[in-house]
Amino acid sequence: MSAVDELHTALERYKVSGASATSSAPGPPPKAPSFSRWTPSRIREAIATIPAASVYPELVARAADILEGWYHRFPLTIWNRFVRFADSGTGRRQQLPKVLKEFNEAAPVLARLLEWVEESRQAGQPPMAILDLGSGFGFLAMFASELLPREQVERIYLIDKAWPNRSVPGSVGDGISTSHIYEHGSWPIPLLTLQINMKNSREMRGVGHHIIRDPQPTIICGIHLCGTLSLRAIQLFNEGLLSGCGVTGFIMAPCCLPRRQHRERKFFYEVGGHRFGAEELHDKAANPGMNAFEVYQKHLMQCIQAEEKTSETMQSLDDAVHQRDGPIDKNVFFFARAPFNHIGAAAGKGIDFGKPVVVEGANLDYGPSAGLPAPTVAAAA
Repeated sequence: MSAVDELHTALERYKVSGASATSSAPGPPPKAPSFSRWTPSRIREAIATIPAASVYPELVARAADILEGWYHRFPLTIWNRFVRFADSGTGRRQQLPKVLKEFNEAAPVLARLLEWVEESRQAGQPPMAILDLGSGFGFLAMFASELLPREQVERIYLIDKAWPNRSVPGSVGDGISTSHIYEHGSWPIPLLTLQINMKNSREMRGVGHHIIRDPQPTIICGIHLCGTLSLRAIQLFNEGLLSGCGVTGFIMAPCCLPRRQHRERKFFYEVGGHRFGAEELHDKAANPGMNAFEVYQKHLMQCIQAEEKTSETMQSLDDAVHQRDGPIDKNVFFFARAPFNHIGAAAGKGIDFGKPVVVEGANLDYGPSAGLPAPTVAAAA
């Protein structure tokens, strides 16, 4: 079964079962993992040391309460997945639990979501949907489910190619289990995992046609999206916004540059009417004082087709991540906002939602050089 089929099946399952779709026979509450060394008191001590604690003290206090609830809610096997040390960087060197590193990176998004959802409530808008693109394990969506007002958010979609396809018996995905999402009680705001490859044009069309077009406000989020996934996220936002689908917000933190092969193959990208080449990112003469990632960020901002948009730098656990192109601040966030505008049945009509973001380059089997239309799967994009 394809990811698009899974998307349709998952949404139909949600419509039939309502909020209970996020829980599959939860059973009795699990025993608290009392023998974990990461107890609520220790978690509170550690969370007070992260940069977000000084910027968002009230949010951090609420997060500490949420984590204490999760400590009592989940069995030790799952709790240990939350509190294992971060995979790399300062989080690992400081032996900081992964959930705290992820919360620190998600805090600016959560703070803005709280603000935007409240504005939506005051404006009398219907309950919204939130998309978490490249969700990974799902910490952003999990915290959002606990923090946001449930009467104002209908559901949160967790979109990642690593999730198992729940419509295929025995599917294990690419290493992320859904047990913490579905098997230990329901979430205040329903969470729905979807196995979607953002590089696959057909699957992104499914997201556009089956989720973005729904008659409700929609906010699209993506933290630390790799390479061209940032362009994919912007494209989804632009097309949903400009085709009257009710998209009201966009929050993104790009992670890294497109792959080196893009530069070698002289790839060009085009999103939102803005076109640029992979080689341009490394042109120091044309971009004095900027490293390649900063140039990429500049182009990403130009791709966003919203009148209200900003780029903001947030403090991270690492002052910088050093790669071959120099220091890269991974905590640069893009915010875009638009009034709620859903035009009914005509919303999204005729919109592709999945056209390739790589439009030209060597050895592509589509585009001007090949004289062929774009494929279902955008090669190397």
